[in-house]
Amino acid sequence: MQIAIIKDNAVETIGEHKELFSNVSFPSSGPSSDWMTENSVMPVTMSRSYDRMTQKSTSVDPYIEDNVVYLHKIEDLTDSEKAAVQTAETNRMAELQRQERNRRLAETDWMANSDVTMSDAWKTYRQALRDITTHSNWPNLKRPGPDGSGDNDWPVKPS
Repeated sequence: MQIAIIKDNAVETIGEHKELFSNVSFPSSGPSSDWMTENSVMPVTMSRSYDRMTQKSTSVDPYIEDNVVYLHKIEDLTDSEKAAVQTAETNRMAELQRQERNRRLAETDWMANSDVTMSDAWKTYRQALRDITTHSNWPNLKRPGPDGSGDNDWPVKPS
């Protein structure tokens, strides 16, 4: 467990509790909150949760907030940073959807062999897969749930 030794309301040292207090035997869960208070020690949080679409985590010098030592601050993204994150997410989703489209097309490639007569339903299905990037929800296409319920933006494979 990472802890910080506090002196004069500032972080003096950060390290593993077993290394900083090698002469103390701790339970497997680490130092108790009472022990930490008595010894001017605070837990260190290495990271904090945040919304990656609207915030960023920035490494900073250790600081104390609510009796915890933090090594990162969570800050709001600027409008241009938000736009860049959204563009990157859209591009990532588009790539995943293209991979799924290509997988579905590959499943039916054998039907395009010259010795196979493809029905109009299969031709329509394959064309719909090729045109999926023009769908109004692209690249945030809806898929039915595992039980088949829910909206579906993907073309349905003919039977």
